[in-house]
Amino acid sequence: MNNREYYIYTGSKEYFSSQLPEFSESEYTKSFLEIIKESDEYKTRGIPFNNTADNLILYNDNYNGITEQAHDRIGALIEEVTNDDSKIYIHNPPITLKNYLKSLEFNLGVHIDYFCQKYEFDRDEELFQSNMKNIEKNIIGQNNAIIEVSKSMWYLTKVRRKKPYVIMLYGNSSLGKTELVREISTHFYKGNFFERHLSMFKNETYSDYFFGDKPNRKTLGYDLLERKSNLIFLDELDKCPEHFYSAFYTFFDNTIFKDASYEVDVSDTLIILTSNYHDEKEMITKLGLPIYYRIDKFIPFTDFNSEIIYQVTKKEINDKKEEYKDFLTEEEVYREVSTRINSTGENARTIKQKVQQSIEQLLFSKINTH
Repeated sequence: MNNREYYIYTGSKEYFSSQLPEFSESEYTKSFLEIIKESDEYKTRGIPFNNTADNLILYNDNYNGITEQAHDRIGALIEEVTNDDSKIYIHNPPITLKNYLKSLEFNLGVHIDYFCQKYEFDRDEELFQSNMKNIEKNIIGQNNAIIEVSKSMWYLTKVRRKKPYVIMLYGNSSLGKTELVREISTHFYKGNFFERHLSMFKNETYSDYFFGDKPNRKTLGYDLLERKSNLIFLDELDKCPEHFYSAFYTFFDNTIFKDASYEVDVSDTLIILTSNYHDEKEMITKLGLPIYYRIDKFIPFTDFNSEIIYQVTKKEINDKKEEYKDFLTEEEVYREVSTRINSTGENARTIKQKVQQSIEQLLFSKINTH
């Protein structure tokens, strides 16, 4: 009779590991891949496998270590390598395994418990203003964007949404979009966020990742299950090929994101997109209305004027002070940088490069004075 106990955990690897009990030395405890390989060796040699586990642990990356055919009978595989009264600890099961577990719920001898990681979000209203002031201090020259983000973060502090809340930060590169996401992560999500650079997914060979067609490979659903935070950052949406857009339709518009291999609860998430589009009209043209209408808010980032270029330059010089303070003063560095910096057309990246070049030039020129 099947009297197995199943403990199902959804969340990051750290969360799963922290929930596992301490096993005594007398308990025979194995990881799934470890015991499957051992079982296969016995079968190859024609020897019956009786070395079944008292405790079986299935980490989520174990699913990538078996063949596609094995995924179809993963429930049966678990039974083959465990005892009737074994305890089985499962991390982020794929859909095939979830369906198998559902079928066991009608079995009176089987015990199944489900656990889910709770994602932290700082809803402390008293700290809200100081958090936003710290963000404003570190993101220079984007006051309007900070105001709009403040409205969104206050809204999320007060309510609990079901569907994801989706923000698009748009404008030219190196104006502070990515830095703003990192600041939001620091002040509201304990420094944790899920990040994917969509420009890396260049062609159809990545369709398995977005749609989960291969159950023994990592997918977007697999990675989302393993996230440590409900802040999701998708960088450079404008550089993602169009044939992946359909994956985002359900992602942005539902509480459950589902690919062919995994399903994920994405309720109460904040999804921040970035792009180099110049206005919403361009976004409608390039992205199409299905994605455009699924984005809750559009926040533009403006190019730096001369005053902002000056402020960003001074901040960069100050931020690098620890590197050069024994040899140079901030005034020396600024004098050198001012010969390289333009009053228009600069961004954070070009300013950073020119400050670096100036420091190197000044240090190198001191060779001749010794």
